Amino acid sequence: MYNENNSTSHTSETDSAGGSRTVQEETQKKEVIFTDENGSNVPATQTVVNPKIEGVVVTAEGASDVNVKANIISAVEAVTGVPTHKVQVFSMN
Repeated sequence: MYNENNSTSHTSETDSAGGSRTVQEETQKKEVIFTDENGSNVPATQTVVNPKIEGVVVTAEGASDVNVKANIISAVEAVTGVPTHKVQVFSMN
């Protein structure tokens, strides 16, 4: 993990002869964040844990048709990787 500081500065100047100039300055500072673990500095880390999909429930118009229901189940399996026996499709009334 990092502690980041960014700043931007714009300066416009015009002299008496009618000339002008513009200066744009950008500053970026990036420091590693450390934590104290048992008396020593250790870089702080971040872990992202994605949820595990256990099953899927779908309600859809036209799901009472067997072909539509099969197509929905196939599409859900292809997108999520959830096995077909864990996909339930119900007709929306």
